[in-house]
Amino acid sequence: MLARLETMYLGYSLTPFGHHPRAWEHARNVEKLGFDALLAQVTAAESAGFDFVLLADRLGLRPAETPSSVATPFEPTLLASALASKTPRIGFVAAAAMAQHEPYNLARRFASLDLIGKGRLGWLAIPSGDPARDAEYFDVVTGLWDSYEPDAFLYDKAEGRFFDPEKMHVLNHKGVHFSVRGPLNVNPSPQGRPVVAQVFDGAGAPIAGDVLFLGARSVEDLTAMTEDAVQAVAACGKKRADVRILANLVPVIGETAEAADAASAALAFVEADRAEQPLSGIRIVSTADTIAGRMTELAASLGLDGFTILPPTLDMARLFVADVAPKLARRGSVGEGETLRGRLSLPHLTHPAKEA
Repeated sequence: MLARLETMYLGYSLTPFGHHPRAWEHARNVEKLGFDALLAQVTAAESAGFDFVLLADRLGLRPAETPSSVATPFEPTLLASALASKTPRIGFVAAAAMAQHEPYNLARRFASLDLIGKGRLGWLAIPSGDPARDAEYFDVVTGLWDSYEPDAFLYDKAEGRFFDPEKMHVLNHKGVHFSVRGPLNVNPSPQGRPVVAQVFDGAGAPIAGDVLFLGARSVEDLTAMTEDAVQAVAACGKKRADVRILANLVPVIGETAEAADAASAALAFVEADRAEQPLSGIRIVSTADTIAGRMTELAASLGLDGFTILPPTLDMARLFVADVAPKLARRGSVGEGETLRGRLSLPHLTHPAKEA
């Protein structure tokens, strides 16, 4: 019998064919790179109770000389907007690099996305490599997201008052790297602010996110990385209960352990591990029952909040959705909350003016 957890949150990392570099060779309809094929994956993940879809965009890196079969062939925020309009519940976390976007434009884009998705959007913040610049960038973006208090817009026809100017807050930021007046021309977020996610690598980047993704590829590395992440969260003055720490997981599923081993061998993971972008996550090769049990054990023993699933192929994605997800001992997260913050049991942020 599986151990019971209060919560186990699940994310689904979206790619056209799977995360294995040669996954396209295993796809049934290799030519189908279109939106409908991606929407079908997202719809299946939503039905299985996943909390969000990750649109990683090769982590915001510029394209290599040759195209990647793993990269999703759409700009992440545009894709998130389209997917959110077709799905009622699941959240979306879209990547955008701080070195490639001005903070005002990024803040406006994600604030707009969050309104389109009715509070189901998150930003995967890709660092610039300059921690001081990134910390200021976070301050500008989150400050712009606080441009209006939740009740700032009155729509009072009788008095002719569109909004209350006293509840509009002009940022007037002048720092080392950025000078931004504000405010945004976007209404407040249904969830206070869009969720902010980061890839944690222990390299000293500021922990400004609500969600941390861990890409460790062994249990030993994951144990150490989880401990480092918890310490980094505390060092930044954040409560552990207010941050979700999720480990990347690469599932290889078979009806028997032997069948799973054969599937793993057929995928030639040794070759994949040597590729330019190896699969970054814990790999579990076994039956659906064993994988569900192992996930539950890892989450309980390491203090993880859940996992981001990186299916190596579309067949493995279908097997996880159909056979593993229903077996997971989860409660308290599936289907709860209309916003992404609600699904992840993150606090609805109070506007700073309301805290005074």
